[in-house]
Amino acid sequence: MATKHSIIVFAGGYSGEAAISRKSARMVMNHIDSIRFQPTLVHINDDGWFIESDGRQSPTTLEALMADPKGYIGAFVMVHGTPGEDGKLQAQLAAVGFPHTTGSAEAVALTFHKGQTSELLQSLGIPVARSHQIPAGSTWNAATLIESVGLPCFVKPNETGSSIGIHKVTSMDQLDTAIRDAQAIGGSGGVIVESFLRGREFTAGVIPAEDGTPFALPITEIRTDRAFFDYAAKYEGESEEITPADIPDSLRDRLQQLAIDVYNATEMKGLARVDMMSELDGDPHVIEINAVPGFSEASIIPKQADALGLTKTALISRIIDQTLLR
Repeated sequence: MATKHSIIVFAGGYSGEAAISRKSARMVMNHIDSIRFQPTLVHINDDGWFIESDGRQSPTTLEALMADPKGYIGAFVMVHGTPGEDGKLQAQLAAVGFPHTTGSAEAVALTFHKGQTSELLQSLGIPVARSHQIPAGSTWNAATLIESVGLPCFVKPNETGSSIGIHKVTSMDQLDTAIRDAQAIGGSGGVIVESFLRGREFTAGVIPAEDGTPFALPITEIRTDRAFFDYAAKYEGESEEITPADIPDSLRDRLQQLAIDVYNATEMKGLARVDMMSELDGDPHVIEINAVPGFSEASIIPKQADALGLTKTALISRIIDQTLLR
């Protein structure tokens, strides 16, 4: 019988996305190929790292995990927000030569900052919304912002996920309050004010193909009666997610290629998801890229894989094979 590969599955984190992260990690634990892999769930909490075993948690450290006789081959990172999507965890792992399933610390940190990602994509000719950045601690002029991006517009903390702290602004008198709220949530990352993109919202997961090249999963269309795809729409059932999207093949191909282009441009690895808006009278635009996207039983990417005929177990194995064993 072949030796099982021991793998750490990281969950939790220090942000409002910790609860979603634990659901994503639980999905990996429940569906990982138990014949090939032996996973250990490690929670990252405000007060330290903890190994979960038989329903109990015991303190640990990266040094202790590295010295464990199990001989872990690497980490499956399921930490949304900080420290899993801002590159801090990846930097810790890279410092001791510990492989992981995401992009590098630098790549992940870039994609965590919406403004910097938008600037990079725009410089490469990839369509994004018009935007204006407000660095932490700086002032702004509401009239100038509206003149730049128009109304309605979105105000977003640069460094949050799960649509936390995002406001849709429909009048100038809402703008100052929205920016101050986003600043309070976003901290040192600052705020980005973006123009409103009209059209249909789509998203595509990107994973490694069996030969290691990026491969776009089937497209999902997101429909919601809310002002936008916010936290309630994402996690509280207030949206409709149609997979595969009922769209012409030509649009499907454009969206999938755009997702792959963004994946390559931001130097992602393993699993990522690209959110896009197809404007009614123009080319699809990129909304954002998620370096550690939701991966729970109810998340979009497992549904996209299922539409392709790829089981959760096969999807998890593909990610491990192409990032930790390739």
